[in-house]
Amino acid sequence: CAVTEERNGLYELDMVYPMKGLNFSAIQPDRIVYAVPADGKAPQPFRIYYISAPLNGEVEISAQHISYQLKWTIANAFTASSASAALNGFASHLADTSQSLPFTFSTDVTTAGTFKNLYPQDIRSLLMGQEGSILDVFGGNTSGTDTM
Repeated sequence: CAVTEERNGLYELDMVYPMKGLNFSAIQPDRIVYAVPADGKAPQPFRIYYISAPLNGEVEISAQHISYQLKWTIANAFTASSASAALNGFASHLADTSQSLPFTFSTDVTTAGTFKNLYPQDIRSLLMGQEGSILDVFGGNTSGTDTM
C-alpha cells in the first residue's frame, strides 16, 4: 500500500491486495479504506474508485482521500472577511439545499483578508488548489472533520 500526498493537491492510495486475503470480499467501489499515509500520521479514510481485474491472484486498488467528496459539493457565490467565516459559509451557501455538508471545518488562522466565491464552485477547489481559494487568501492550515 502506498499513499501519494502532494501539498494542497493529489492525495491518493494505491495498493495490491491478494484475492485470498481476509478482507477481499469487503473490497468494493465506494467503500472506505483506512490507511496510515506516512510514518507518525494518523490513519486517513480513502474511498475506493478502481479495482483491477485479478492478475496472479491479486487486484490493484486505487482510492482517493475522502476530502475528494467535496468535489461534488457545490457552494453558491458568497464573500467572507475571515477564514473562519469563509469555512462557515460553505454550509449556508450550498447550491443543493436538499444536501447537507458532510464535513465540519475549523481553523486557527486569523490573517486578515476577503474571500470571494464569485460563482458556484466545488468546495474542495474553494479550500485549496486555485487562485482565490481560502488557502490562497488566508494562508495557514485548515482542517476538516468527516461527519458522515
